[in-house]
Amino acid sequence: MKRLKSIYTVISIHLVGILLIMSCDTFIPDDIDALEDGLSFSTREFTPYMGRTTVYDNSLSATNKTSLPLSFKILDIKDVDGESVPNILDRKFPVSIWIDSYTGLEKSIEEIAKKRKTEYRPAIEIQEKSGNFIFWNTTSFLDLQTSPYDGYSMDISISNSGGSIIDRGIKLKPFKARPYEPSRYDQNTGLAAGTYVYPKSVYNIQGEKSGFIETDIRINFVKDYDNKTPGNTLTISAVDSLYRPIDIKKFNSTKWNSLVHGFNHRFVGPKVVYDVMFPMPLVPLKTPYTNSDGTLASITLSYNRLNGFGRQEDAFLDFDFAIYEEGHWEIVFRFAGESPKFDND
Repeated sequence: MKRLKSIYTVISIHLVGILLIMSCDTFIPDDIDALEDGLSFSTREFTPYMGRTTVYDNSLSATNKTSLPLSFKILDIKDVDGESVPNILDRKFPVSIWIDSYTGLEKSIEEIAKKRKTEYRPAIEIQEKSGNFIFWNTTSFLDLQTSPYDGYSMDISISNSGGSIIDRGIKLKPFKARPYEPSRYDQNTGLAAGTYVYPKSVYNIQGEKSGFIETDIRINFVKDYDNKTPGNTLTISAVDSLYRPIDIKKFNSTKWNSLVHGFNHRFVGPKVVYDVMFPMPLVPLKTPYTNSDGTLASITLSYNRLNGFGRQEDAFLDFDFAIYEEGHWEIVFRFAGESPKFDND
């Protein structure tokens, strides 16, 4: 009889234990998020150019073991000696924020301006919910050393309601400013390997002696620092090998109204001038004014003429570029060796 009581006692204890476990499970909140071990950013080094806004997205390496949404915050930025860089997170600068979508179909400077507003942001920030890194163009005003300096390290907090982790040692190695592309300025030394670049393609542009290829056309970017007129302009011009002006209107089949996403185009002497907004392109979006992926503005200068057989010959050059710095800029096309033939034979 005593043995039966002992068996019943053991069974009762086990039942009580099971009930306690079941009851404990019912008191575990079911809305606690999961945060996987080893969660970190897959991009371990960021190399933005000074003087231009750069966005890095999809940098986090997360699996379905981590519950979304996550929150992100830069905790510290340290120099190569492990010392915190002062003011880099606390100091804020005026930056242009889009409040409405840019489409490339806007008809005026004012229409574009209404889609942006000025906010004060840290020069380096991480978006709280997306984890996207943004390096604003104001970074050119910070006392950051650029490559080949060994760079800085960032500590980033990643959290949800289940807890938080700190991803340490994410490298930041800024490159020196290059206010336009393509550029022959070295991103590490800041020294130029040359003063000019070449067009993307050239078709059927003929001189008296031979046809032109890409390396026969040398392109310079020139900023007019003395022009203090409010606003921004882009001027397109052409010169021969001796820098004598070529009337830009000789490119007689060029679509001047849609050459760039600029406005109020006017011919000033041998040049054409547009009122524009920088950077150009304004956003990485494919539009009629950009290359196929929207990362560069794209222009085509074209003309036609009659050859010796009375047939029309079409000729053009294509050039893809970007300008990141505001001001009054000119793109100069120099035809080396000889001038193109514009007149009919």
